[in-house]
Amino acid sequence: MILVLQEAAAAQSIRTQLEKRRTTYQGEVQKEENDLRNAEQELARQRTILSPEAFAQKRREFEKRVADAQQNAQNRRRILDQAFGDAMQNVQQAMFDVIGDILLEQKYQVVLPKAQVVVMQTSLDITPEVLRRLNKKMPTVTVTFPPK
Repeated sequence: MILVLQEAAAAQSIRTQLEKRRTTYQGEVQKEENDLRNAEQELARQRTILSPEAFAQKRREFEKRVADAQQNAQNRRRILDQAFGDAMQNVQQAMFDVIGDILLEQKYQVVLPKAQVVVMQTSLDITPEVLRRLNKKMPTVTVTFPPK
């Protein structure tokens, strides 16, 4: 089961889409970090010319920006995790449908993951057939990303 979910064309398409979105998010985070670094340097320069109250206010505003940036990064991670989980659930359901079809066709009584089998006759391994049929049934999956 794990092998099928790793090697399936649909799972690979999911990983490709997620990596593309992750790269976009990393660029956005890097820009935010640079902006914050510049703002912190500017705040440090203004420390000597601002009144203590004005500096404290600017410091609070800066800290809020940092907290917001951290929250945005967490939201992006959550979006990626949720999108991956939802997309892989579709692949897993299609895989179970394929396994069910093979089960009926071959009149098998039970199908077990390889990890739970100690010894088996190799002719009973349906993994390659499951992978072939799954790739035919679902060659790609469009990953849906929830709004930020």
